[in-house]
Amino acid sequence: MTAPSPVLTDETHTPRRAWAAVSVLAVVGTLNYADRFLPAVLAEPIRQDLALSDTAIGVINGFGFLAVYALIGIPIARISDRGAYGLVVSGCLSLWGVMTMLGGAVQSGVQLALTRVGVAIGEAGSTPAAHAYVARNFPPERRAAPLAVITLAIPLASAASLIGGGLLAQALGWRSAFVIMGALSVAFVPVVLAVVGRRQSPRAEATVAVAVAPPVSGSWWQILRKPSYLAIVSGAACISVAGYALTTFAPAFLMRARGMSLGDVGLYYGLATGLTGILGLLLVGRIADRLSARDPRWLLWLVAVLTAALLPFSTLGFLVGGSAVAVIFIALSYVVGTAYMAPSIAAIQRLVPPEQRATASAVFLFFSAILGSVGPLVTGMISDALRDSLGAMSLGRALLCVVPVMHLAAIGCYLLASRRFLDEVAEG
Repeated sequence: MTAPSPVLTDETHTPRRAWAAVSVLAVVGTLNYADRFLPAVLAEPIRQDLALSDTAIGVINGFGFLAVYALIGIPIARISDRGAYGLVVSGCLSLWGVMTMLGGAVQSGVQLALTRVGVAIGEAGSTPAAHAYVARNFPPERRAAPLAVITLAIPLASAASLIGGGLLAQALGWRSAFVIMGALSVAFVPVVLAVVGRRQSPRAEATVAVAVAPPVSGSWWQILRKPSYLAIVSGAACISVAGYALTTFAPAFLMRARGMSLGDVGLYYGLATGLTGILGLLLVGRIADRLSARDPRWLLWLVAVLTAALLPFSTLGFLVGGSAVAVIFIALSYVVGTAYMAPSIAAIQRLVPPEQRATASAVFLFFSAILGSVGPLVTGMISDALRDSLGAMSLGRALLCVVPVMHLAAIGCYLLASRRFLDEVAEG
């Protein structure tokens, strides 16, 4: 029996405004990830200026940042679940923009780490609030596409931080790049409040979803009892380990091992990751909506198929000799770390009742960030350990030990999740 379409209420945005808000949230996400990626893009000049090791870079840009990001995300998401999407996003946007600007004034690794903690606190609440906004204003069978648009922030931010940050740093220095990028975030706050609004009624989405499924009672942590949810989180965490390692160290690898300048890495690698990431996301989002209408498990199978198809590039990117080929292969490997998000979030949104969706996303992001933070840390440690014997090639070997191995593990987790998924969905 086919479930009737959700009925819009006064507290639910019209399709036109909902898509306008999705566009704004995509820009916010772009600013979010651009500020997050910036220290990785500028890792080499920062490392030289502040006299840091690869392990220290892995801690500052990876483990330390992501640990704070993960821990603070869940309590902020509880506020989002009350319908305060615009307030949460605008407040977070202000905080991480200011802290990014302060990063341009640091004089030591410790000071840089403290400013990154502030950025992590600000960025922690933005993504779960955006995911919950989509769940509030779009029916289940139409969520993968808007989630994919919001997730476009990742490749867009990668391109923006690489191209903008790289060229700004080459022209004005890495400190000026921090100040300019942070100021852009602060300037966008009024747009968020105008388009997304301050808040929606916490009962509005339940009204939208009542024709699909009755409310489900219980504490939010009961989601952790669902094997399919745990398998999705595990697979996403594996992809995050690889993705954060790649994000943190790929620009430095191209500069050290392939002899590219900061400006060339920013321009060429930025364009490559931006184009492949955007095309991958749009394609996966559209395919996910079509296939999941037939069988929701395609949300999981699609991630496994995509990761397997790109696995050769995850390996060869650190072995090929030419800089141009290395840029293309690494950019293709980077697609896995962006395209998996939309179908994964669409899948977990089906596993929880309406009033728990922002929290479910925050828990998902919590484990992805906590476990994913190991990627930059381990990569930096391996690189430092191999430096005496391999020199400039140590970072490439470290990435080779992390990225393809984690992608293989992710494929297994997503296939495992698909086995119990249909039995555990909370929606019709």
